[in-house]
Amino acid sequence: MDEIPRLDARAVAVFAYVLERGSLARRSPDVLPAVGLNQEEVEAACRTLQRLRLLRPAPGRPEELIPVSPDAAAAEVVGPLEAELARAAVRAQSLRDELRSLMPHYRAAQREQGRREGFDVLPDMASASAMLTEESTRCREEVFSIQPGGGRAPHRLEDAVERDVAMLGRGVRMRTLYQHSARASLSTQGYVERLTEAGAEYRTAAELPDRAVVFDRSVAFLPRRADGGTGEGAVLVRDPDVVAYLCRVFEQHWSAATPFRGTSGAAYKEVGPSLRRALVGLLAEGAKDEVIARRMGMSLRTCRRHIAELMEELGAESRFQGGALAERAGLTGAEIAKDAAR
Repeated sequence: MDEIPRLDARAVAVFAYVLERGSLARRSPDVLPAVGLNQEEVEAACRTLQRLRLLRPAPGRPEELIPVSPDAAAAEVVGPLEAELARAAVRAQSLRDELRSLMPHYRAAQREQGRREGFDVLPDMASASAMLTEESTRCREEVFSIQPGGGRAPHRLEDAVERDVAMLGRGVRMRTLYQHSARASLSTQGYVERLTEAGAEYRTAAELPDRAVVFDRSVAFLPRRADGGTGEGAVLVRDPDVVAYLCRVFEQHWSAATPFRGTSGAAYKEVGPSLRRALVGLLAEGAKDEVIARRMGMSLRTCRRHIAELMEELGAESRFQGGALAERAGLTGAEIAKDAAR
């Protein structure tokens, strides 16, 4: 496909000229003023049209080019590609069936090792991404995800755009939870704005549980955390009880979160009070800066800047004094929970 040229305005102009005149003599000076192109541009257009089989030498007159029906050209150029794609699809399905024939052996081994059915370990990002893409193509009703941390990496958002737009195009409802800190990411803002226009919904919260993606309330992807795992790869979950639990967790956080529509000068100001109250609550718990930064989904530097701004706002000279002033101002304890739920 990459080797087949695409039609451009110059090729279309030359083809229209040949259709009108019936033929085109190579290096004919008449064509230049008629189409408004120089000799080099005309020759390039002719090469494109010949490769697309829209022009061909006249029988017995190799220096003269004649037009060909676009239908005939399409059959000649695209027909072999379509046939190859069909053969590739057959080969892919055959290979898929062969690989899936091993599933009974895999399940038996899982049972022998005492592992509960309904859980599959995807050991790395490549396998997790492949299964995520496959489940997204099967999704028909809804998908929701929890994405803690700050803004997502631009290359990950680029990979997700095509997949997500395809689901939205099929009428799939898409909801995503981010943390408030994601609002400061330009790449995440742009992604959210684009997908919101396509019908997706986004909200943010001060704190979130771990990552999760659930398709059609029947299959979920969770990070690998057993034995102190870093989350590399994923665990694919089909167990209905576990998936139902994840659905309840998502709905609870979704109802308390703040809508986020992407780029907006007030995107961060909208959640300022919620962010501040969550920060006060963690300070009141005596959490260290590193813990607060991780739970708030922001860098340590950004976290410390927020803490400094909060201390200045409260007029506190120490964290102990800041906690006392925050409690006096009603920013700790039950008030935090009330505000976070609004």
